[in-house]
Amino acid sequence: MTKSNRQKVLSCLQMTWLHSVLGMALFVGLFHGTNTTALAKDYQYGGGVIIEKQSTLPFRAAIAKVQRAIKGARFIIVGEPNYQLMQRMVGRERAGAKGFFLYRPDLGIPVFDNDPKAAMEIPLKIVIWEGADGKGIIRYKQPSSLLADYKALGDLGSELDQLMVKISDAGVK
Repeated sequence: MTKSNRQKVLSCLQMTWLHSVLGMALFVGLFHGTNTTALAKDYQYGGGVIIEKQSTLPFRAAIAKVQRAIKGARFIIVGEPNYQLMQRMVGRERAGAKGFFLYRPDLGIPVFDNDPKAAMEIPLKIVIWEGADGKGIIRYKQPSSLLADYKALGDLGSELDQLMVKISDAGVK
């Protein structure tokens, strides 16, 4: 193992336990049983509704546009899990994948004021991975579906839905 690879592995191991667990859980959810032929789809599972969009842009261009849209929506990127490195740590290779954990302090206030248990649903996550055709595939959990079971957070969920649509749409075209 080269010094550079060793440093990358050590850097990854220094991530907090929470980020590691969240990253691996998100990774497993991302790459298990995905159909990338539709331009956009959503489906329900026990943890909310997942929105998936096929980009017309190459993988890296989709990432750049999503990242700009995240900042334009005044979110803070609080984490960026390295999915390729995690896979290499277990002897596997994975096509491109980029994830962002997003948070906006002003939009987090209602969560803590109304139902602190809903803090389990933040930060929000969005992932872009490289399809077989080299184009980006964008996936995130619909915020309103994550917040639906918490008291007085329906309006916040709808507001976050609109922001996530704008962010994800930026990476589509």
